[in-house]
Amino acid sequence: MDRKYVFWVTLLVLVLPVPLPAGQLNWMGHWKGEDKRELLVYEVKKQYEFLHPEMTVNLCFDVDIEGEGEYYKMKVAHKIVEMIRTGRIEWDIVFCDLPVYNHVADLLNDPLWGRKHLVDFATVPGFLASQKDFIVKTPYYRERMGGIFAGPHVEGIVFCLWTTRQVAEKTGIAVKERGMTSDDFLAYARALAAYNKEHGTFIPFLHLSSFNRIEALFEYLFKSQFSDPEFVIQEKYDQRKAEAFLATLEIFEQLSHYQPVINADWRTHDWRNCERDFLDGGSLFLPGGTYMYSHFRGVSPQYYQNGIPVELPYVKQPNGLVGHFVNAFAVMKKSPNRQAAIDLSMMWAEPEIAEKWVEYTRNPTGIRGNLQEPVLGRVAGDVYGDFLYDMELQYSTLPMRNFRAPTYVFGKGIPVGEEKFRNDLVLILEGKLKARDYYQALVRQIRQ
Repeated sequence: MDRKYVFWVTLLVLVLPVPLPAGQLNWMGHWKGEDKRELLVYEVKKQYEFLHPEMTVNLCFDVDIEGEGEYYKMKVAHKIVEMIRTGRIEWDIVFCDLPVYNHVADLLNDPLWGRKHLVDFATVPGFLASQKDFIVKTPYYRERMGGIFAGPHVEGIVFCLWTTRQVAEKTGIAVKERGMTSDDFLAYARALAAYNKEHGTFIPFLHLSSFNRIEALFEYLFKSQFSDPEFVIQEKYDQRKAEAFLATLEIFEQLSHYQPVINADWRTHDWRNCERDFLDGGSLFLPGGTYMYSHFRGVSPQYYQNGIPVELPYVKQPNGLVGHFVNAFAVMKKSPNRQAAIDLSMMWAEPEIAEKWVEYTRNPTGIRGNLQEPVLGRVAGDVYGDFLYDMELQYSTLPMRNFRAPTYVFGKGIPVGEEKFRNDLVLILEGKLKARDYYQALVRQIRQ
């Protein structure tokens, strides 16, 4: 072989840059099996890897995380706690919505753990300008995550009732999709009970799973007894609130007169099966939220159009929506790929993603869009887009909250967890607990 040829080949090998090994960013994803929400996760992953060829993204969804606990959010919480305690950061980006954050706070006995172990996106250039004004200006959004912004507030949820025209038509009950009163709601329960008695059927009024959101219905009924939207979201005790709380419990007790109010298997009913059963005509109403649009398309794509969102019932007048805006993802402060994790997370704060979120999910978002406020175009027959459009048009100037536990009545720090509160509300609906007995026991517990 020519010595000059060997020389030049050797020289080229020595002087040409050697490609650096690709880094790996570990991302704990969310929304697996939830239709276009999952698609959007993959789109963000693909776009990030295109823009950052030096990095590969190892995406594993939260429901596939192995660990302690039966429910996936508890498994995620245990994994975060394990990383904090050992210092071994396996996941650069973690799924960390409010329930996960609160589970971690309980496990660490530290409600401010986020400030110590998560990146505060308020310090990330461009973040504050990407969030809608009310998120940046309202302390509520920082306080619930340990005093920080844990990530872009891409996900918005409006709580509602779902119904199916099939059951409504079968039973002859004409459900008001807007402007339903508590009297209307009780009348529907009474009419369904009469239908069941006449036809020997057992169609439940409400369909619930083991992970239900019955407290959102309760909170909306409670709020609607007042005209001041700020008063009802203050987490301070007030006697007027206590009286309205009891009155709302009594509405639930009135519903208990029209059995079956709920499906008997709710305690062990998986939410996916619950939604499939509902779409198949299993009940008149399913309490839930706009997020169920994606659930329905994921668990029952052939029947998802059976579900119709309707506005929650009010007592005196509507007084703001029950719902929230939340970050889905957070970055571990000690992540070995911290800047890469921040860069990927900030892709969720881009206007294009905000507009896709609204289009794909028929849900609101806390991210600014190119048009400032991402909105849906009106499409004939789109009951999901129409519902979101109507709710934002009517209530967007009012504060939206979902407290889960009744801190909006008795103040912060009450010894009443959200799960216990939900279960007690269901006991009242089942006729196994009296409204006033529950109220008096709760007051005694709080005063101890």
